[in-house]
Amino acid sequence: MNILLAVLLSYGYSPGDSSWNLVTLGNIPERAILFAELAAKEGGRSTVDLATMLEMAGRFAEAEHCYSLAFNSATDPLLLEWLENRISGSRTLDTLVILSTMITNMSDEDAMDILVEIPLPESHPPYQRIEQLAGAFMAEGNLMKQHIDLLPSRTTVVLPLILHITQQPYTFRPLPANYPTLSGSVSLEGISSLIRTIPIPETENAPGPCLEIAYLLKERAADTGLELHVTGGLLRTNTDSLLFHAWNQIPETGMPIDAVLSHTDSLRGIGHCSSDLIPLWNFEFTDGHEVSVFYPQQNINLDISMQASFADPDFIAGLLKLFPMCLITN
Repeated sequence: MNILLAVLLSYGYSPGDSSWNLVTLGNIPERAILFAELAAKEGGRSTVDLATMLEMAGRFAEAEHCYSLAFNSATDPLLLEWLENRISGSRTLDTLVILSTMITNMSDEDAMDILVEIPLPESHPPYQRIEQLAGAFMAEGNLMKQHIDLLPSRTTVVLPLILHITQQPYTFRPLPANYPTLSGSVSLEGISSLIRTIPIPETENAPGPCLEIAYLLKERAADTGLELHVTGGLLRTNTDSLLFHAWNQIPETGMPIDAVLSHTDSLRGIGHCSSDLIPLWNFEFTDGHEVSVFYPQQNINLDISMQASFADPDFIAGLLKLFPMCLITN
């Protein structure tokens, strides 16, 4: 059956092929899914292949069911982790997220007149809506800002931003064969080939230096006339963990291109928006920084970081009762 499937689907996709076939495939033919369903009756790897094709075709509920079947019979820890991510990425996301910006004055002197900026979180229709519930920042143009008059020596201030995120898994397929550029057009295969030229360092516990890679892809795409923006957001590594992540988007359509993930999971390489990848903001307004801090004192040393975590609704409700002044009015 697998040999027959490879022959019948050689024009676009076969379960046994390398993952790069998924990057260049613009559409999922219905008969390809039917053949994959036949192969999946044999069990094993074919069940995963069918789930992947269903997810690529935008049939996320069916994909989740197949991933769950594969999860119940899998034993390899890495495969189990991947399947868990694919299951959660095929479901609707409706959650609260706290972004915590932490600034510590590492100096022996007090710091004064500190301006903190982060990008403005923005929804990504038609599949995602972001609502700002509360926080220490106020929106100003494409940024959110907070002013700190005084930060005493050896102390830390935490600036929270609470977001309500609802996101459906979504795919841009069928993908167009060509994309307009300043000098003509670039093909889908051309974009895929461009991604393959980006070197991806080997890492054990993280997606890699995603921000640098996103800017590198932006530069190389610009050489072909294709405009890309750099997008920042969150990557769910399992149901409870969030990592900051960066990738590219074609600005006119919002279609994502992720050079880092495409090397290990090409399902998310081009035009795919599963709900385990959460876009938050456009990095074009902050030069790639999640947090920017400005202050006049040259002798002050500030440690700056940002963390992201899922929030318990009861905890947030209690927090808003205690600190109603944190409410943001749009």
